Amino acid sequence: MSQPIDSIDGNRSHHAPAPNPHANPSEASTTKRALLLGYAPQTLEALRDELTELGVATGGTASLVHLESPEFDVAIHAPGTSSTERRQARELLGSHASLIEAPAALAVSRAASALEGEAPPAIDLDAYCARIGYRGPREATFHTLVALQEQHPAAIAFENLDVLMDKGIDLAPERIDAKLIDGRRGGYCFEHNALFKRALTAMGFQVDGLIARVLWQAPAGSAPNLPTHMALRVWLDDTPWLVDVGFGGNMPTTPLDMTSSAPQPTPHGLYRVLPFGDGWRLQVWIEDRWHSLYELAPTPQLDIDYELPNWYTATHPDSHFRHHLTVALSTPEARYSLADRRLTVRTTDGQQTRTMLDADGLERTLHETFGLDVSPDWRPLLERIAES
Repeated sequence: MSQPIDSIDGNRSHHAPAPNPHANPSEASTTKRALLLGYAPQTLEALRDELTELGVATGGTASLVHLESPEFDVAIHAPGTSSTERRQARELLGSHASLIEAPAALAVSRAASALEGEAPPAIDLDAYCARIGYRGPREATFHTLVALQEQHPAAIAFENLDVLMDKGIDLAPERIDAKLIDGRRGGYCFEHNALFKRALTAMGFQVDGLIARVLWQAPAGSAPNLPTHMALRVWLDDTPWLVDVGFGGNMPTTPLDMTSSAPQPTPHGLYRVLPFGDGWRLQVWIEDRWHSLYELAPTPQLDIDYELPNWYTATHPDSHFRHHLTVALSTPEARYSLADRRLTVRTTDGQQTRTMLDADGLERTLHETFGLDVSPDWRPLLERIAES
């Protein structure tokens, strides 16, 4: 739930820079103004002070319907601001002002960037949609979200080849796009869900990045793992949906309602999202019992927050991905999973086959099943895996 909008007169600037008696009147009229929506009162005070240091006047209002003369250059709203308030703000501000979502930690930097005319990192939506084979509408609707979440993991493989070859994982948007879109490679959670988040945001969805502790295959009673998994929360009509295209062979391929703990059917089985502490546990029904996949924390993450867990996952000797080849693809018909040299195919009607592969079989499967262009420098790794 969003905090009340700041209770001040929306038709006057507040915390504006002190007037300069020597300033040219025409220069004074160019002062930039930012409207802050949905932040707690104490947070607003801190944000205003920082914007004032940048020479930006700030304002707000107790009710958007009382904002009669919205002469603002940018409006920054908290992630929890309701869809109704966002719609009202957009209508009142008009096309000349930007309306930008930002957690408090990013509010000032995003306001400053917008006022300077700097756009956030763009994504080539045409290229992304072509990569996943999506030809549908791009409006922020549940139907669009369902289609995108089905087609992304069916086209772009989950894989950790770069980690095994000590190449590292760069989360810069342009590097992810070059690898997963232009290079037609796959990646792991931080790459997949970061790409998906930017695509959804570009289509108008309200998306939070979340962090999770992986529980899959952890022995009962074991100590908690570090939070090393990225997932997404997408808001539609103020309902949060768990969306994840980066959990490999057991990820849900449809959005899951985070307000319900009831079992939710998907093409690949039953899932449920259980309240757990101040967050949630995601579970999947396999072989007549519930298995926990991961535990989600509720606090939205900044992009920079994923750098440390990404570094750990890609480089630390205790990371599973440093020791085992993991490749997965989930299509509407079947899941394909490669664990070192063992290929498992699980169809949606419950059939399962397992095959052990040699080095040639690994190359062929990576290309033909997972859609990867096999590079010659992969061969030594594949030979080591085949011999293990």
